[in-house]
Amino acid sequence: MSRAESVAVKRREPRAAPSIRARDRAPAQADAGSRRGWKRHLEGWEPGLVAVFIAGAAATLAVPRAVEPAELPLPLVDARALTRARDADVTRAREAEQLGLDAEVRELGSAIRAFGVVDAGADHTEAELLAARKRVLDAVGPALAQGDEAVLRLRAYQMSSFIREVRRFEATGEESDELRELGGNFLGLLRRSGWLGRGEAKPRGEARRVAMDGNVLGVLFKKRWGAIVGVQRGPFGISLDEERALFRFLLSHPVGAARGAQDLAAPPAEQTAARLEQASEPAPRSPAPALRAAEAQRAEEQYRLKKIDELAALDPSYPRHLARGVALYRLGRFAQSAEAFRSHLEQHPDGAHTLRAQNYLRAAVERAREEQL
Repeated sequence: MSRAESVAVKRREPRAAPSIRARDRAPAQADAGSRRGWKRHLEGWEPGLVAVFIAGAAATLAVPRAVEPAELPLPLVDARALTRARDADVTRAREAEQLGLDAEVRELGSAIRAFGVVDAGADHTEAELLAARKRVLDAVGPALAQGDEAVLRLRAYQMSSFIREVRRFEATGEESDELRELGGNFLGLLRRSGWLGRGEAKPRGEARRVAMDGNVLGVLFKKRWGAIVGVQRGPFGISLDEERALFRFLLSHPVGAARGAQDLAAPPAEQTAARLEQASEPAPRSPAPALRAAEAQRAEEQYRLKKIDELAALDPSYPRHLARGVALYRLGRFAQSAEAFRSHLEQHPDGAHTLRAQNYLRAAVERAREEQL
């Protein structure tokens, strides 16, 4: 082999390897091409399958199913509106401290405190309570002559002091004179209503943790203050969001609260009449524990029904029929419960509570049918 041929052979040998590798790859490439041929028909199948799954799940959820009505709708509260009202009261209370109050306004404040002392006494007579109330009413006119804002500063200052004394009671367990002056028998109301509990730090200690927060305490104070003074117009009224906050609490804490909450906001003369009527009633016999529990449950739901109607009268946006349906179902009045759910769906065929109302309606209808069998 000549040198030139030897060089040519060396130059051709490297070219042989690619041709062999190309032949080896040919079947694989052909196979891949054939796979791409049928696979291209399934390209994009994943999103389609997900869409089909979602549509099926939505259809399943949209079908009403029997669900026990366990959740009572609570009123929605605008937290910013509550903050504005609280800030206004804080500003007025600070102005009362810094600027002082007119003599006529201070006289009204003293009369309110004197009434609280009489009201807090366990052995006060109706005549004493009415006399204390008359002193308040006599002081209202001269105080209002100084302007609404002057009297509002008095109310804000007394409310701030009242809440402070409530928190002091929680910390110490002692009822101060100022708490009795500004709240009357407020602690008695808490005990009767079951609104006192034991804190986590002392689970076995004395029940002195107040169930309501500062907003609800403020609304309760304003209602009582307005009932005693007899002024609830305009700037002395309770805003809708303050009412919502109070009713949210009352619907969530109904145990034993029916008479107590009415006493707090009722004029003193009506409070006295109610207490005398209660004292004249014969003491009920002590039923068995199960019967007592059933009676307590019925009392709770009856109380809720009343508060639901009161709230709906103030707030038309509240789902009255849905709430009544839940309470009636808990009372075992299934036919009436179903009718309430139907009324809600007639008024609100679409909305946030529609599916829930449909599920509750089905459960109520099924229970009503069971009763007829």
